[in-house]
Amino acid sequence: MTGPLSIPRIIVGQPSHVGEPAAVGTGFRSFPYRPAAVIDGWSTAAATIRAASLRGHLHCYNGAPRQDDVCVHQLPGGRIVVAVADGVSGASQSHLGAACATKVAADWLRAHIDGDLTRIDWLQLYKCVAWDLAERVQGLFGLAEPDPIRAEQELATTLVCAVIEPTGMGALRAYLTCVGDSGAWLLSNGEFMPVLGGKPTSGDGIASAAVTGLPRVPRDITPTVVDFTSGDVLLIGTDGVGDPLGDGQGGVGKLFHAVLGVASPPSVIEFAHAVDFSREMFDDDRTLVAVWPRYAVSGHSDDGGSTYRGLGG
Repeated sequence: MTGPLSIPRIIVGQPSHVGEPAAVGTGFRSFPYRPAAVIDGWSTAAATIRAASLRGHLHCYNGAPRQDDVCVHQLPGGRIVVAVADGVSGASQSHLGAACATKVAADWLRAHIDGDLTRIDWLQLYKCVAWDLAERVQGLFGLAEPDPIRAEQELATTLVCAVIEPTGMGALRAYLTCVGDSGAWLLSNGEFMPVLGGKPTSGDGIASAAVTGLPRVPRDITPTVVDFTSGDVLLIGTDGVGDPLGDGQGGVGKLFHAVLGVASPPSVIEFAHAVDFSREMFDDDRTLVAVWPRYAVSGHSDDGGSTYRGLGG
């Protein structure tokens, strides 16, 4: 093949502003290095994963960094840990807060998950992340001690955490929790069903733009448990996806249904391309993780995890 190759952005309705991305501004700390996009994807015996965290069109234009972050890990035994964070725009270094939150959450879950997922101390997880943010701000600004108030001013972030395990033939179970307005949805039978989080609404149905995130921790964290099977897709993402998705009946919902609700999951690049859609008025950072059930359980390993036999791709 010779000549230029052009891959146009997917446009839904009227496009948002798109131009050559600006370098990250000096006010946001150019180190540690933070890429504009993170994409990932792989399969285990039980599940197929796709993930993308992308710098939004507004931040590409105004020089702000990607304030979202994502971590996806497979644990020994086959369980999958997902952490998705969205730095609060009013906090000047929230991109660092989001990165800190996903890493600490994933590390905590790896270290504290035992054989019974119903025994996870989710409240302690979020308290641990909140304290790490307070310690992080101490190091960033040379403070005498960890400072939760300064952490909220500089590093505030939402956080969704999930642990996913196989339960049977082509079946998965997810335990999900969140602080802030990021969320989760289940694409099943052609419908997007809200599972967790999202923006709070007033009595007249108008969504609030106010976000309360970490290091503020609610008094109680109760997991939402979702069982899903072959043909379903669990989605975990930030409001950069959730806001334009809405109830799933609009253009973005139709796009995601066409790309995600098919027999074979899209490639990693196809998935990221869809998440990078252009739609007027929706130019925030976008992070989305999609999980498809894949195979059947055949037995259990000595470490309390599961082993599998394949039933097809």
